[in-house]
Amino acid sequence: MGMLLLQQDWLVFPFFFFFLSIYLFGYLFLFRNKNPKIRTEFSSCLISLFHGTPAAILGAIALFSDPNRGFAASNTSFQKTVLDYSIAYFVTDLLHYVVFIPGDVLFIAHHLATLFVIVTCRYVVSHGAFSVVVLLVLAEVTSACQNTWTLAGACRLENRFAARVYDALSPPFYVVYTVVRGFVGPYFVFRMVVFYASGLASGLVPTWVWVSWAVVVFSAIGVSILWVYSRWVELIRERRTEYLDVAKTYGLHPVSLAIAFVLRHPLVASVVFGATKSWQLREVLNACKIKLTSEVIEEINKIHSRFPNPCP
Repeated sequence: MGMLLLQQDWLVFPFFFFFLSIYLFGYLFLFRNKNPKIRTEFSSCLISLFHGTPAAILGAIALFSDPNRGFAASNTSFQKTVLDYSIAYFVTDLLHYVVFIPGDVLFIAHHLATLFVIVTCRYVVSHGAFSVVVLLVLAEVTSACQNTWTLAGACRLENRFAARVYDALSPPFYVVYTVVRGFVGPYFVFRMVVFYASGLASGLVPTWVWVSWAVVVFSAIGVSILWVYSRWVELIRERRTEYLDVAKTYGLHPVSLAIAFVLRHPLVASVVFGATKSWQLREVLNACKIKLTSEVIEEINKIHSRFPNPCP
């Protein structure tokens, strides 16, 4: 049976059992001592780790090994294998959400839409794998970092090392994710739509197929941009809140704390400020009289060691 499947290029089935086995291993053994929510989340991240980076690498190899690569090129055997690998992963992760998190409609819809694109490319039109695999590579290039970030974030409240990993990964991960999902991805989809709309793939990739691909991908990119925007807002708010808490603890206004900290530096002769109200000017003048204690400086340095740049 296994040889028959391989001969028919139906690798999606052994790939599915591969991901299902990894998920069950994580759920039943590796993360069995975690609470139920983290247990399922970690198991999902585990199969994502086995999919994301390998899919990105295999996808890149499949693209560059095709001398006829292009939006209208027929799917190569290697590209079909990459698509089957991803279909198996998304089916497995979809089952995870349906069984354990049925209320997460957004992710369920995302997986169904992604499967629609990959399955139609792989089994319906047999063309356009270049477009889909490029989008797959762009989507998964941040996978390893994102999964590590997710796992560290889930453990950061109870594990200091996980908290440091989460804090260190957040800014660079958000930057790369923003560039890929906010600029590179939309640019590639724009080029894809222009190509298909020009009719250069007429008779190879039906209009309803590439239009549906474009709708799905643009929707996914929009959701990704909103998600990373919310992460940037939360990151900046979290870093700002840390300093506000120090000011509140020692009975200082945040403005006074900031200016007093700058003035204590031996190389600083003056501070530029922009007061537009009388109370703001009073806080600035009060800051000139404040001598920060060693305890306050220590608290500030602790925050700075975690967040070297409070406004990335």
